[in-house]
Amino acid sequence: MTSNLANYLFSNETLYKNVVSDSPKVMETKPHIEPKVLVQEPTSTPTQLEKVVKPTIPTLKFRNQVLILADTISDSEKALLVKILGAIGLTIEQVDLIELSKVHMPDYQTFVSQAITKKVISFGVGLGRLNWNILLNIYQPKQIAGVDFLLSDELRVLDTNLELKKVLWGALKAMFSN
Repeated sequence: MTSNLANYLFSNETLYKNVVSDSPKVMETKPHIEPKVLVQEPTSTPTQLEKVVKPTIPTLKFRNQVLILADTISDSEKALLVKILGAIGLTIEQVDLIELSKVHMPDYQTFVSQAITKKVISFGVGLGRLNWNILLNIYQPKQIAGVDFLLSDELRVLDTNLELKKVLWGALKAMFSN
């Protein structure tokens, strides 16, 4: 038995080591063990029990052919997203906008089997975070199982960087020219 296991199992016990000797002069005596009484204060009474409710994260239903993924989206980021979508001929109502901090994303097989979404644009969310085994290079569209994927920087980064907006625009033109 390791010392950690012994400490865990017998942390509140008094232990004695039994020493065995070959010498006939040593008399065996039983140690006197005083019983310990542990009094535990009740932490709560039945009337004080609180019901613990685990927050539920809703599972989403896909309705549109374009899926936008982001961790969270502020109002200014949403305004930028509206401009980006307008540049490719879409409105915010024509895409499924998913904030991953609020919604549980299904596994990859469930996603592919729904066969509604044809294009996925991820703003700052690598697909490994969703446990999807898809490796994407930033700003390089990639088609897998009939779905076009594009990984971009976060919207807050794009909002302040004109060069990245231009790179994103080129990737979006390539993605939506099909």
